[in-house]
Amino acid sequence: MRLPVLLVLALRAGGSHPLHTTLATVEWRADRHQLEIAVRVFTQDLAEAISGAVSDSTACRYASGVLFLRDAAGRLMASGSCSTERAADVTWIRLIVPAATPAGLRVLNAFLFERFPDQVNIVQANVAGRARTILFTTGDGPKPLP
Repeated sequence: MRLPVLLVLALRAGGSHPLHTTLATVEWRADRHQLEIAVRVFTQDLAEAISGAVSDSTACRYASGVLFLRDAAGRLMASGSCSTERAADVTWIRLIVPAATPAGLRVLNAFLFERFPDQVNIVQANVAGRARTILFTTGDGPKPLP
């Protein structure tokens, strides 16, 4: 797949980044009945979005307002835990979301849509043995995970 290769090259370019993008991975853990989500976002962009220093609490609070999971009945699903990790110029936000089943789950990744009109968010999901790449741009609604 070419898109992740382009993202890696852009991240290695140094200096300011030409892309306004995030990458999220979503993994279904059947043995734990949970989704493990990791979102990579440029730290500078995240700091501007939260209007201040990036901490676990501010990053997790921001993520809860822009990353939405809904179950088959359309109910919003809350994360059970959230943490962050900084690596060079990016921040990883890691969420654990309890879920009885992956059937019918929908996701919306609206990270930084309020900041950049050209923002593109990629979600790479591996749910119940099905891999899928989902693209989000401003104005998109929730999309099926599996």
